[in-house]
Amino acid sequence: MQRSLIVIAGPTASGKSQLALALSQAFNGALICADSRQIYQDFEIGTAAPPAAERALAPHHLFNVIDPRHTYTVAEYQAAVQSLLPQIWDAGHVPILVGGTGLYLRSLLYAYQIPEVPPQENLRHTLETQEQADPGYLHSQLQHVDPDSAARLHPRDIRRIIRALEVYQVTGQPISAMQQRSTELRYPHCIYLGLRVERSLLEQRIRTRISAMINAGFVAEVEHLRATYGADLPLLQTLNYIEIADYLDGKSTLPQAQELMAIHTRQYAKRQMTWFRQDPSIHWLDWQAETSDVDKVLAWVQQRWDTEVSLHV
Repeated sequence: MQRSLIVIAGPTASGKSQLALALSQAFNGALICADSRQIYQDFEIGTAAPPAAERALAPHHLFNVIDPRHTYTVAEYQAAVQSLLPQIWDAGHVPILVGGTGLYLRSLLYAYQIPEVPPQENLRHTLETQEQADPGYLHSQLQHVDPDSAARLHPRDIRRIIRALEVYQVTGQPISAMQQRSTELRYPHCIYLGLRVERSLLEQRIRTRISAMINAGFVAEVEHLRATYGADLPLLQTLNYIEIADYLDGKSTLPQAQELMAIHTRQYAKRQMTWFRQDPSIHWLDWQAETSDVDKVLAWVQQRWDTEVSLHV
């Protein structure tokens, strides 16, 4: 078996996990997380992490494994996956990377320069204090010094905003300018798929997912996380969690929180697509997540392997 790799990218709620699981069943695959929040322990409902029943159907790696108090870096992710891939291949599985964190995928799939700036604890504390005193201040500062990163990051994604400002203040260069990559994929037998969903359908899927999160006990998950790690945990300031935290603090009603979740998720999906459209290696699929769509992809992947990669499963 040649050492092949499948990658599934696309916006949140597009159906990546569904396709990844189908591919794993068809091609003896092992799934690898490429989502910067699903990688953390205890962050499950609000990140739409694969439930236990799905994980039992195929090997899953790097899902819910990192302590949420630890700031997991792109360099750590890159090293972890590069260590995993030979193990998965040697076990006779096809690695399937699945997730919407473009920076994770870029760092792994291309010869990629990662800024070598160690954490600056004093600077981070200063920036956190500034943000607490004036919410939104750090994102506005990032817009001045690194507009490309500011456009990619949600204003409440304080952890990554601080990292971008940290790199700029230490090096004098925007982190976006330092995050360079080659144009050649690192893995020659890589099938890189992107899911493209019509806007109204994606919005419907987003709203359906949010309702399912609430019904699955998402409010209780946020309460548990706040009690366990503290309400100031940076991950609790991210998409979905911050809106429910505001509800718990009496700043909104639950329906208002759900509406904000839908709006912010739609905005996030748009930023994800802006990022992925810049990658010419992606083979785009117009996706509705129907059974016929899945069957077509399975057939296409098999045909490509038979004719180009000569992988027989």
